[in-house]
Amino acid sequence: MQSKLSRLGLCNPAFDVMPLKEMIDKNDAGSWGSDPVDASMNVVRSTNFNDSGYLDLSDVAKRFLEPAVFEALSLEENEILIERSGGSETQPVGRVSFITKDVAEQGFAYANFIQRISVKPGIDPKYLFYCLYQMHSAGFTQIMQNQTNGIRNLEYRFFLKQLLPKPEFPEQQKIASILSSVDDTIKATRTSIAKLERLKKSLMQNLLTGKMKPDGTWRNVEEFYMDDKFGKVPVGWSVKFLGDSDVAKVNPNYEYEINQYFDFLEMSDVDEKYKGVIKYEKIFIEKRNSGFAKFKNGDILFAKITPCTENGKIAFIEGCSTDIGFGSTEFISISPTENVDGYFLYLNLITHSVHGRAVALMEGTTGRQRVPAKIFKNVIQISVPEIEEQRIIAGRIKLIEDGIRSKSQKIPKLEKLKKSLMQKLLTGQLRVR
Repeated sequence: MQSKLSRLGLCNPAFDVMPLKEMIDKNDAGSWGSDPVDASMNVVRSTNFNDSGYLDLSDVAKRFLEPAVFEALSLEENEILIERSGGSETQPVGRVSFITKDVAEQGFAYANFIQRISVKPGIDPKYLFYCLYQMHSAGFTQIMQNQTNGIRNLEYRFFLKQLLPKPEFPEQQKIASILSSVDDTIKATRTSIAKLERLKKSLMQNLLTGKMKPDGTWRNVEEFYMDDKFGKVPVGWSVKFLGDSDVAKVNPNYEYEINQYFDFLEMSDVDEKYKGVIKYEKIFIEKRNSGFAKFKNGDILFAKITPCTENGKIAFIEGCSTDIGFGSTEFISISPTENVDGYFLYLNLITHSVHGRAVALMEGTTGRQRVPAKIFKNVIQISVPEIEEQRIIAGRIKLIEDGIRSKSQKIPKLEKLKKSLMQKLLTGQLRVR
């Protein structure tokens, strides 16, 4: 038996191929309705599509549709939505979304420029969804679109003619089940990351302010005192400026020899979401006054160009290939003293809107602005416990961050697995029995 050619590639000889239009039953476009007056309905639009294949319902349009129209366009479980207009230079039109039971029960209609389909008997809806999802994610809908006035439109008649693999129904179900299990794992991992992010935020709000003790219990009112400028402070903690001599040195002057090689760090090398450094590059420092800031393990680097992110781009340096390194003059270098845990200081720093306060200090200036070092020396204050308590607090939060990082690293691997499985299972390169 010869292999059969489908839009997804050569199929196993045991698979049939069939045009999409012969696999579907319901096939209708939506309506945008009119502006809501009193009553309004939830209407899904193309902005609710994403690359996951499932709708993002965090921002759903409110429109008015006649009750009969809304009922006719109400989404039902196992239906598939197809984006007919939209896309961009890097993302072809034709994204698809599968309607789950949860979405169906909430009651949504769908807008014009979106097509809804359902399947005929003998076709598993989730299997067909994955075929269409693969057709888009592999870039095959790129040739099925035209562009008018900057808007990309799917050539829907051409889209319906595409030949898709059609194994026996039980194998369709098994393929859909395997791919769904990977999707469920990705979703569960993302949910777990979101929970850890919320936990981290809560711990930072409560541990760094001393509301919560390192053992997880809460301080009572009698365990705080009032500082005139800072406010409520735990008993035993002291209020310090970041640049106080017993807290940290701002832009310290390290000694180094002329004509040495050092690890060089660009601002673009800093990972904005997590701590630390992405990469190092060797650079030759030809002379002492060459315009580079020195740092070492345990230092904190703060990107001083404004505007940047809300709290600025910040790196806590650990795991350098050597104990000495160089960064560009785009950074302010903050070196904690022996009385302060570097990571504890880093966590305090990312909770302050340093860039916003710096811009306020530089009111009247225009264009790109630089955060002055003085903001760390005599503007930003933190409350500081004894070093051991700092280390415990920093360790608890770091443990959560490590969990977030570990789970985040799984997502690309799972997506790569899904991509490989879709290509192999949907074309029968890999059979399921």
